[in-house]
Amino acid sequence: MQNKKITSGFVSVVGRTNAGKSTLLNALANMPLALVSKKANATRKKMDFILPFTNEQFDSQIIFLDTPGFTKESYTKEILKKNLIDKYMLKEANNAILESDLSLFISVASLKENEMKNYESFIKKYQKKHILLLNKIDNVTHAELLKILTFYEKYSKNYISLIPLSAVNMKEKDKNLLLLEIAKNLPEHPHFYDEETLSTTLMRDIYKEAIRECIYEFFSDEIPYKSDARVVSVAEKANVIVIKAQIIVEKESQKAIIIGRGGKGIRALGTLARKKCELLSESKVFLELEVKVIHGWSKEKGGLKYLGYEMGE
Repeated sequence: MQNKKITSGFVSVVGRTNAGKSTLLNALANMPLALVSKKANATRKKMDFILPFTNEQFDSQIIFLDTPGFTKESYTKEILKKNLIDKYMLKEANNAILESDLSLFISVASLKENEMKNYESFIKKYQKKHILLLNKIDNVTHAELLKILTFYEKYSKNYISLIPLSAVNMKEKDKNLLLLEIAKNLPEHPHFYDEETLSTTLMRDIYKEAIRECIYEFFSDEIPYKSDARVVSVAEKANVIVIKAQIIVEKESQKAIIIGRGGKGIRALGTLARKKCELLSESKVFLELEVKVIHGWSKEKGGLKYLGYEMGE
């Protein structure tokens, strides 16, 4: 009987905002671990998700690092001076790429010039071993897909492999092909974590992301971008997980919008967030929410630190 090659390592998942990074990770994990939103820059903090992959050749443990969106245009010096949260997100994405054994660059299958320039920016900035994944192929015709593949083939010396798929409609054969390609390009190394571990991210951070996802679902305009969530405490009492959390906004007017007339907004938001937390914890949850105003939190180190975003020096 042939011995399987044991591989294990870290894979940074990168690409522009709304490329489908979090959707892909949720499809691979078969559960909603990563924040998914149609709004740009939903992911703010690097989070990890651990997936095993086994076949006749490999026994692999893949640690995916979900990162904020990567685009050169999004992080001009002017924006970074004004908004520290954007600077933090760029730092998180950059660190994940540099620290990982392999990158998975997700590009949307499109003939738009900006889409292709995002990939060009990535390979110019990072000389990183990577797999290029073309997502959302169900949104283009077969003829268009052939043109897109032809364009990216000129960069074949840069990537290990080019894989077209749809994260929303993930087929089992596509999933296995992607995981195999990752497994065989990770270092030979014993598994870092036991087989029961799905993530090393703290549960309070996962609950925080669940609440943020609900904010993105419920509200439009500036609210998602000018708000965040902070889990104050998590306690288990009589088989119920009690979560106390705050929704942080920058203005009193934003607080009023979230609370809603007669408290309808915050109650509806709380119900949805509680259900998401119950799904993630596989336990009954009591969720207590309050809305707090911290003026200019996204522009000050103190505000970011309060929300768990450490800027460092």
